[in-house]
Parts: sequence; C-alpha cells; structure tokens
Amino acid sequence: MNVLIRGPKGCGKTTLARVSASLWQRPFYEVHCGSFVDAEQWFGKDRLSEGETWYRKARFIHAVEMPGCVVLLDEINRAHPEVLNAILGLLDWRRAMWSDDLTYEVRVAPGVVFFATLNEGEEFYGVNPLDGALRDRFPRTVRLDYPPRKEEAGILRSHGLSLRTAEKLSDFAHTLRKAARPVPISTRQLLVVAEEISEGASLREAVETAILYGIDDVTQEKAALQALQWIEEEPVAAQGNES
Repeated sequence: MNVLIRGPKGCGKTTLARVSASLWQRPFYEVHCGSFVDAEQWFGKDRLSEGETWYRKARFIHAVEMPGCVVLLDEINRAHPEVLNAILGLLDWRRAMWSDDLTYEVRVAPGVVFFATLNEGEEFYGVNPLDGALRDRFPRTVRLDYPPRKEEAGILRSHGLSLRTAEKLSDFAHTLRKAARPVPISTRQLLVVAEEISEGASLREAVETAILYGIDDVTQEKAALQALQWIEEEPVAAQGNES
C-alpha cells in the first residue's frame, strides 16, 4: 500500500513512518526527495574506481526489491515532478518498471509499503504541487497534527524534563498555536528546548534559543514572549530528572 502523511512542520510525520517499521520489525529505507535532481538517481549512477567506470545500483532499488520493506519518500513535493515521474510505475498497480540503466524490469517486492510525507503552505520554499497522477497513487492519507497537551508533555518527559516543566512547555506551545495569529510551535522545537534544558540551560534560555530567536514576525515574537512570561510566573520545579 501507499500512504500519504500530511501535517504541519515538526509534528511527527517522518517519525510515524519510522515507528511503523519498528513496530512491525520491518526493514526501513528513507529517501530525502529534495536531494534528487535527476531521475536516474532512483536507479543508480556511474562510479569511478582506480581509473575504471562501473555502475552502482541505488539503495532505493535494493529497498523496493526487499520483501516487507518500509520505504519513506520524505518531503515528496520537494522533488521536481519530472524526477517523480520516473517511479510512477513502481507506485501504481503495476508495481514494476523497466530500467535501461539496470537492463531489467524492477519489481516491487511483496509487502513493500511506501510512505510519503508532505509539507503544504506558503511558508515552505522549494516545494512543488503534486500532480493528479502522483497523488492518485497514494489513495490512503493520514493527516497529523501536534499531539494533545497530555501526550506532548509525555513526549517531553521522555527526554528528561520534569513533569511540571513538560506541562508548562506544552501549555506554552498550545497557547501560541491557538492564538488569534497562530505561532506554529512544533513538537520538534520543544524537543530542542528539552535538550537545551538537559544540558543546563534555564527555561528562558532554552526557549529563546530554540524558538524565540527564530521568529521573524514581530507580532508573533511579542506573543511568544508574553506566553513565555506566563509560564515563568510560577516557580518551575527543578529541571532535569525531577518528577
């Protein structure tokens, strides 16, 4: 099957595919679609060794030919449509296509699952709209959002934060996400805050480094500062491993 995963930045789209492979104990291969500028990269490329040229089959082909493999096409809309056209046959009912470079028909092995993640919105540069033919090859779509407060706090606690600090950071993020002019604080950014705190930074220092200093919009920055002051009003339990 082919599954398209949509959602805001840093909400766990890539992690969902990785966890799926881990839970089912399947091999996993990840393609960073933005790095593909030539359709032939899917299949392989010429290599030079000791003055001789030889052709090396791409790892992507090894992955699709591996039974049960989970293949992640990460940020699929960062690849040019012409680059993606080269693998349409592998994604539709045929599950196969001829490669002149490999001189044989590549066939998708039984049980292979394709995940594709998609970032959509004006804030993303270098992305292309998916054409109808490609989108039609992903008949199943999962839409993710940021975790609920309790679950997000649990994720932060698993990275070494105290319960009180984790809950305050989750409240901080949810307050900004639901503001009249939303500030899209991602779970990924909160995890960086957790890392900074575990390394000895104060709550304010960690939030400034991971979130505030990266906000370009003055109004959004002001809203984030106000939310930060709110979570600092009560003394926060010692950060680190305290409960």
